[in-house]
Amino acid sequence: MKPATGLARFVLRVFLWLPAAFAAWYLCAPQYSAMAGAVAHAIVDFFAAGTVSAVERSGLDLSFVTRIEVHRAGSGAGVLLVDVNPLIYTYGLALYLALMLAARARVWKLLVGAAFLLGFQGWGIAFEFLADIAIKLGPGVSAHVGLTGWRREAVALGYQVGCLILPSLAPVVLWALLNRAFVERILAPDAFVTAQTQRDAALMLPR
Repeated sequence: MKPATGLARFVLRVFLWLPAAFAAWYLCAPQYSAMAGAVAHAIVDFFAAGTVSAVERSGLDLSFVTRIEVHRAGSGAGVLLVDVNPLIYTYGLALYLALMLAARARVWKLLVGAAFLLGFQGWGIAFEFLADIAIKLGPGVSAHVGLTGWRREAVALGYQVGCLILPSLAPVVLWALLNRAFVERILAPDAFVTAQTQRDAALMLPR
């Protein structure tokens, strides 16, 4: 089988699996997003300890319950709530699932990959929240939580990485790392067969 043919068949299988993968992701999105929210909470605590008291699920959104007081005329004091849409960051699970199913990967790889993706997705969710309080809500709020100077710049960079790069890149890289033999086989089947033959011959040599 030529490399181009094998790659084309694999890409076709990915596209065929994508609708089912996105449907499965959307069905489990509330529970999966809650787990990503727990990771995000830990990341926020590292950058701005004590700022968030809880991360609650509100439909498909995640609500960061902060300890920042807000005052409104006629309604007294309350705490600031910041909502984040986790679907922006967790859709990579569907892409990862389609890639794994197209590669006919084992179930344990699906589960391990989904768990690892939570770290990258939690990063994106956490830094959208941090960007809201450090940049969008003004210098008063950012100073109150200690996100000034280089920490504020780090939040801006982390937000760009978490929003633009990690959601689509992380699942592809993780799939490739967990399926190196498959990737080698579809990209360079002749080289893969030669290497496999050499390994088998080495194992058969008398010791």
